[in-house]
Amino acid sequence: MLNPSDFASVQYGRKMSALVEYFNGVSPDDLRKFSTFLQKLADLRESEGALSPQQLNVIMQNLRTKELTSLAVHKGGIMVEFTGGGFEYERFLLREDGRMPNSRYEAKKA
Repeated sequence: MLNPSDFASVQYGRKMSALVEYFNGVSPDDLRKFSTFLQKLADLRESEGALSPQQLNVIMQNLRTKELTSLAVHKGGIMVEFTGGGFEYERFLLREDGRMPNSRYEAKKA
């Protein structure tokens, strides 16, 4: 049992509980996709990467029909890889402004 005097645990619990409330009404499939995204985001942050709001928006739009397989820091932005949505894989550089240079896009149709 948690010691009630463990202030840091109480604060952590409150913060995480408040975040979880935002997911009420989200389908189990969307929760799984978001869970995968959070794992990839944690890996990205460990390698000193971060996502701009524009990059985040592009990734979330793609999550509707695809599965995120990779996020990695790359020269000029973040290298993103998805599967699904009619593609065996789809890989592209996502610049901070949310744009994808044509020269840094590759895909293989399923």
